Amino acid sequence: MSLPKREVEGRHGFPGARRGLGAPRGRLLRKYIVVILLLVGGVLVLSSAVDLYFSYQETKTALMRLEREQAVAAAARIERFVQDIERQVRWTTQAAFAEPAAASEQREIDYLRLLRNVPAIAEIRHLDASGKEQLRVSRLALDAIGSQEDYSQSPKFVLARAGVTYFGPVYFRNESEPYMTIAVPTGEYGVEVTVAEVNLRAIWDVVSQIRIGKAGYAYVVDSVGHLVAHPDISLVL
Repeated sequence: MSLPKREVEGRHGFPGARRGLGAPRGRLLRKYIVVILLLVGGVLVLSSAVDLYFSYQETKTALMRLEREQAVAAAARIERFVQDIERQVRWTTQAAFAEPAAASEQREIDYLRLLRNVPAIAEIRHLDASGKEQLRVSRLALDAIGSQEDYSQSPKFVLARAGVTYFGPVYFRNESEPYMTIAVPTGEYGVEVTVAEVNLRAIWDVVSQIRIGKAGYAYVVDSVGHLVAHPDISLVL
């Protein structure tokens, strides 16, 4: 007795064999899809990382440029401040060209006027050709006339007497506020010297106004790295 054709095919597994071939093909297709997705995702991630890196570098460069511009601008304002003090001090040296009898009196008047008009100048003195102090007008100490205090070996006298303006290093008076010394030659032949002690607190105002972004700030150090001005004054003091 012969079986139906469909049953014979079913026993030999021909239709089942066809169904079994579809599973490996499906798994292989899924693997291809996963590999393609990984490749595309990796390319996208790499492209994003490259874009992020260059964006970071551009932002960093722009920030450094901004910081430099702010620092240069602040330095220019500080330089103008110091130059203006020097100009004011030089103005008082005109008394040296007057008659000797009137020069001393006129010089004292000029010094008093200078301290009234320029708050940054705390003290000013006149040194004669030998480096002896002949006049001192001060906000911080008693005025003196003819004290004869000897500054002949002081750099501020030696360099200024040589014909150049002397800008001294920053120092802290009574461990409080920063000061610097400016000395200029006086007289027809520059043989005498006018010395001014300058309070640099005005620089604090310049620095405190500088803001870079939300958290950036500026500060000033002298030639040896000592902090002179900072938004947090306690750090300077």
